[in-house]
Amino acid sequence: MQSSASKKLVIDASAFYSGIPFLTLSVYYTTNSILSEVKHINRRYGAIEFLIDSGKLKILEPTKEFLDHVITIAKKTGDYQRLSNADLSILALALQLNSMLISDDYAVQNTATVLKIPVGTIATKGITKVRRWINFCSACNKAYGPNIKQCGLCGNNLRSRFKNSFV
Repeated sequence: MQSSASKKLVIDASAFYSGIPFLTLSVYYTTNSILSEVKHINRRYGAIEFLIDSGKLKILEPTKEFLDHVITIAKKTGDYQRLSNADLSILALALQLNSMLISDDYAVQNTATVLKIPVGTIATKGITKVRRWINFCSACNKAYGPNIKQCGLCGNNLRSRFKNSFV
């Protein structure tokens, strides 16, 4: 992972779990939704509160404009169903701040790559290809967009698979 005190780095929950903001001198940005996911760390040690008080962690919310753009792209890649509200918020914040995003989540990385957000990983290799996910019927093999759950022909529940690289 690349880290520099001069760069704005946006972090998701995986960065907190790995201890990244507690071990470096960089300033990090995150959203309230991500803080909610890692709040148990704060209860035990007061560590997150310390990071905020010391100025090493800044809590910002993305504007609706950036959040809406991220949602639109996530629907096009098919990642929308896999992304939590916290994931969407952190993607939007990284896009808004024009910053590197630190995440080990593959759906987050896939969407970030399409949005041209640089991604750093912590404990995973990261994605090697950008993928577009589709839903399909395993009975009649008809393909559907990522937001459809049931086959319009036979009524079966749809399965998910990737369809080559995102274009």
